[in-house]
Amino acid sequence: MYSSDKEFLIQFGWDDFFESQILDLLPNTFPARVICEERNLYRVQVGLNQVFLATISGKIQHNAVTRVDYPAVGDWVIVEPSGQSDRLVINQVLPRKTIVQRKQAGLTSDMQILSTNVDNIFITSAVNYDLNYRRIERYLAIARDSGSTPIILLTKADTAQDIDQVIAGVQNEFPGVSVHALSKENFKNAEFFKDYLKKGSTSIVIGSSGVGKSTLVNFLIDSDEIKTQTARGDDYKGRHTTTSRNLYVSRFGGLIVDTPGMRELQLSDHSEGISSQFSDVEEIMARCRFSDCLHATEPGCAVIKGLADGSLPAERWQNYQKLQAEVLNGQQKKDKLLAAEERKTWKKKSVDSREKDRTKKRF
Repeated sequence: MYSSDKEFLIQFGWDDFFESQILDLLPNTFPARVICEERNLYRVQVGLNQVFLATISGKIQHNAVTRVDYPAVGDWVIVEPSGQSDRLVINQVLPRKTIVQRKQAGLTSDMQILSTNVDNIFITSAVNYDLNYRRIERYLAIARDSGSTPIILLTKADTAQDIDQVIAGVQNEFPGVSVHALSKENFKNAEFFKDYLKKGSTSIVIGSSGVGKSTLVNFLIDSDEIKTQTARGDDYKGRHTTTSRNLYVSRFGGLIVDTPGMRELQLSDHSEGISSQFSDVEEIMARCRFSDCLHATEPGCAVIKGLADGSLPAERWQNYQKLQAEVLNGQQKKDKLLAAEERKTWKKKSVDSREKDRTKKRF
């Protein structure tokens, strides 16, 4: 171990995976976990009650090409003291077990990391207005692509006339995914959280604005630290309360990450997640007579047959096509971005090389 505080390392999820990444640790360097990101600064935890602000080293800054190359909430990093007594410097980001990410909002093709090294993803959806299967499908694609375990939380269960029927409908739509219902009044009766939030584990709460994420996280961390607001009365759409991602210790010992509400959830590098979420659709596609079947008018098309006999719901097929097209478009944009970044890198190296040659000639 590289810290005398073994209890901190265990509770915050340090294990053999991260231990094996450490080869030669320089003097005065030690592991820390990123718990918040704040405008070019990071809050890192190095002990049970030790939190510091940290900056990234020049080496990380120089070598970074995309957002994924920078530290994110949930990362284990190697830090060292800086010239300022109250600041640390992050000089290495350890390899990640899992990455929960989405396409950055807007025209950019870059990815936004929601959190890393996550074990469980709580997908929250309010049953009063927000229950949308197609949106949940998107969240599940992100969860499965990350390698984390998805859990569907149906919030504001007290607003449903028959919550058992709602749960049954969600379970039928998404077999194999655990589904739980809860309302603010019965949080304390939600014993299932103990199974997911064990010491050493990390979970993240994601969902639309106004579904009660902040209220739920306040209960889970046994605090009123996170501000909450009620949904707008005219259209029940949520208000953005949480504005940044933060990692907290839950009342059950495990860690929990709160995230801002997402009104736009675009996919990009999530092809594996889509394949996992729509494995039934791809299994039908594999039965087509021709491997390059376009699923339009080709003879022996299993998709056309499935749509005709109802074994493949039209809405599910349409959503699969939509998400696949979204991923393909995002990947094409990313490839162009990486190519442009590579050209900039080589151009800079070329300029640096010429400058060195001129310096040598002078002397």
